[in-house]
Amino acid sequence: MLYSQLFSFALEQLEDKSKALDLHVILEETFHITRAEFYSKKNREITDLANLRKFYRRRQLLLKGVPLAYIIKKKEFYSETFYVNHNVLIPRPETEILVETTLKYLESLQKPAKVLDIGAGSGNISILLAKHTNSNITAVEISREALYVLKKNIELFHLEKKITALHADLFPKTSFLFDAIVSNPPYISLNEWKTLQPNVRDHEPKIALVGGKDGLELIRRIAKTAPVHLVPGGKLFLEIGYNQKTAVQTILLKSGFTSLEFIEDLDHIPRVAIAQFSF
Repeated sequence: MLYSQLFSFALEQLEDKSKALDLHVILEETFHITRAEFYSKKNREITDLANLRKFYRRRQLLLKGVPLAYIIKKKEFYSETFYVNHNVLIPRPETEILVETTLKYLESLQKPAKVLDIGAGSGNISILLAKHTNSNITAVEISREALYVLKKNIELFHLEKKITALHADLFPKTSFLFDAIVSNPPYISLNEWKTLQPNVRDHEPKIALVGGKDGLELIRRIAKTAPVHLVPGGKLFLEIGYNQKTAVQTILLKSGFTSLEFIEDLDHIPRVAIAQFSF
């Protein structure tokens, strides 16, 4: 079978032709070729039978609606490539706003900062903060399966000296305070989760998506306890849902935060909440 025949045959099996690009990526990743190399080899016979079988297995996963990132075990985020599997949320573009906002604050401190990343997942936030600043990061994850992915990415980026990965429920048992706390918590309501696209609802971890019945359960817990873990003047950075600004503002003010700011995404939707705590 030729490379071109393999791709054409696989494309015919796809009901959703918009996934043609995903299919191309799977072929390139499986046979370790670039797009240009595919076109130069498209009329050559496939002799790599082991990878041919691997391609068929990956194609079946795509047909079942498994997200591409889980199939090829990686996802690009903020110009970096992270290892992912079905135990962690797939990094999304909205979270880049959270990263950029937190980076600006840490850079403004002009000193090595102590940062807590709650619900670190794949470690994409922790790793970027550690890579671009002199901060020391404590990355907390409640899921032991996700913790494995977190530690694997820390090792892949050689950041073991700057990031400490811990198994804990939101807050670690530490004797020091943090200059900043950052989190992309689960903030989808249970009813919203039921209406998500099948490729998200059926494959991404529910624990990383659903924040209780109204989507705000984890945000309430973080806001309530964060002040005792922050230095005076320290800040909390939260990614929030598209319709949660008013509710989150109320939660943060009731928790004792004195200064609030919301950062909008490109669609002018409040996406990141910044709350400062002062004694």
